[in-house]
Amino acid sequence: MSSRRGANSSAASCHTVAKMQKPQVSQNNMPNLKEVDRLVRCLYGSHFLSRWGDRMWEFAVSLLMLHVWPNSLLLVAVYGLVEAASVAAFGVVIGELVDKFPRLKVVQIALGVQNGSIVVAAVATVVLLLHPGAVLGGFGAFVTLVILVNTFGAIGALSGLAMDVVVERDWVVVIAEQAPGSLTHINSMMRRIDLSCKLLAPVAVGFLMSYASMLASAVLIAVWNVSSVGLEYGLLYIVYTAVPILRQKSPSRNTKLESPDAEELAINLEAKEIEMHSTAQEAQVQTEVGNLSTDESITLEGTLQHLPFIKGWLTYMRQEAMLAGLALALLYFTVLSFGSFMTAVLDWRGVPPYVLGLARAVAALVGILATVVYPSVHARLQTVRTGVWSIWLQCSLLSICVASTWVQSPRVASIMLIAGVAASRLGLWMFDLSVTQLMQESVPEAERGVVGGVQKSLQSLMDMLTYVVGLVISNPKDFGTSIRISFMVVFTAAALYTVHVYRVRGHLFHLDVLFRAH
Repeated sequence: MSSRRGANSSAASCHTVAKMQKPQVSQNNMPNLKEVDRLVRCLYGSHFLSRWGDRMWEFAVSLLMLHVWPNSLLLVAVYGLVEAASVAAFGVVIGELVDKFPRLKVVQIALGVQNGSIVVAAVATVVLLLHPGAVLGGFGAFVTLVILVNTFGAIGALSGLAMDVVVERDWVVVIAEQAPGSLTHINSMMRRIDLSCKLLAPVAVGFLMSYASMLASAVLIAVWNVSSVGLEYGLLYIVYTAVPILRQKSPSRNTKLESPDAEELAINLEAKEIEMHSTAQEAQVQTEVGNLSTDESITLEGTLQHLPFIKGWLTYMRQEAMLAGLALALLYFTVLSFGSFMTAVLDWRGVPPYVLGLARAVAALVGILATVVYPSVHARLQTVRTGVWSIWLQCSLLSICVASTWVQSPRVASIMLIAGVAASRLGLWMFDLSVTQLMQESVPEAERGVVGGVQKSLQSLMDMLTYVVGLVISNPKDFGTSIRISFMVVFTAAALYTVHVYRVRGHLFHLDVLFRAH
């Protein structure tokens, strides 16, 4: 009996320690609104530095690979597939690691690995550019350098995924809690920064490539990643130290306490508890645990739940916003964007390169407009209804692209295709913001990392399927078939999200209001 009382006392002490680690919500520990605004600006600054570097490399790597091996898209296709496959395969694992480790440790590791990987990939590209077709060491050295570019590019993408999940899916939510009602605005601004970098970074790199050299652009990207990492981390560290709750991990998310003193105290208490247990009790507990483990191991469900990949997907499928996330992922399975396939087809039809550049810029500006409009629409319709209106708006505008497949004039068909895709960005990015906010608000803190990782994996998987469609339907004359397939996928995504809305709200329209209106 004394042994059991000792165990209970020790357990109570551990519970006390856990309570001590809960975030304090007193006004002394909560940043005021002015301080929150300053911290959000630091977050924006860090996000800009990260996204600018990402977008420069994303735009440059295809052109650099094409310059390394002229007249062939092989290296370009291999790099794209390796990166997408890596995220699709390991996104779940990355998400679980984000949940497992302390927030600041995740940022330190992910930020260092991401920037370091891109530096290595850029340096390897520089060597390839310095000795095109005649790398010192022969063909073996050439293959090794190409493998380095692909491997470290993929590692950089996975590290970037970790940064996206920990900052956009976790830190943003925690910071927004300090200023209720600010989550919509912060999400919109973060996406606006991303889209602005997507528009402007390629322009900057393109000018450098045109008026300097390919080599200069690769060197610039390496220098940027080396020089910006310190400032990016410094801005995030300011946010981390100013928001005490960021130093607290949910108990179910990670049993390890982030405070060193608390960890040491917990370890001492655990040691005392072990000493107080008798040998007989230990044997009994071990036997019971062994029996439970044996029983669980013979069940398929128990076995599957302990596999990292399966466990992550099962966690994702349990989420209330699962159908919404799946709908968003399906939108990545499309040729109806200013990506490589549609650009190549328009070029084949005779659309001048400057027109393609302008069309891409207009589409980006429409996306930025969506981030400006979203807070006002959200204030009127709220998150769920904003999503349903946005996805059907996108679907409606893309019908212009479908109509273009029956137009005989290549010029008119191209104009319709460009107009439909560019205009649809308004619905696309508003829907993206809606689903992002839905998942931020509904996913438990302990599962934000793994759910975010699965979401990124799904999106990369759908992106890979687009490449498969491009390989199967490779003739530009048959691009109309790809357009119709993409439209049906978007329609399916809209239908799935509509089902989600009905499940959540129990209805799609306020029929009583409509009847009263008549």
